[in-house]
Amino acid sequence: MFESSNMLFVTVHGTADALGDLTTTNAVTKTFAGAGMAAGFAVATAVAEGTTAAAPYTDATTDGLADGAFITISQTSHMSTPYGPTPVSVSVSMTSVMGVGDFSSGYSLSGLASPSVHGLF
Repeated sequence: MFESSNMLFVTVHGTADALGDLTTTNAVTKTFAGAGMAAGFAVATAVAEGTTAAAPYTDATTDGLADGAFITISQTSHMSTPYGPTPVSVSVSMTSVMGVGDFSSGYSLSGLASPSVHGLF
C-alpha cells in the first residue's frame, strides 16, 4: 500500500566574509510555505577594499535544501571579481530552492468521476 506524507522541508543558509581596510557583508534568507509547496531564497554579498600591499579577500556562500517533495528545484550562482584601481573584491552568491509536494493526498477525488443524474429531472 502506498502512503503519502504532506510534509515538505525547505532550508536555506547564507554566509559572507570580508577581509580588508574597508569591508561590508550582508546575508539574507527567506522561506515560504503554502498549500503543497515550500520555497526558500538566500543571498549573500561581501565587499572589501584593500591596499596594494594587502589584497582584499571576500567570500559569499549560499546553500539550500528541499526535502519531502515530488519536485525539487535548486539553483546557485556565485560571482567574485576584483574591481577598480584600488584593490576591491566583490563576492555575491544566490540560492533558490522550491519543493512541490502531493497537495492532493488525503483527499478523495473519486466523486469527480462518478456518474450522477441528480438535477437532470
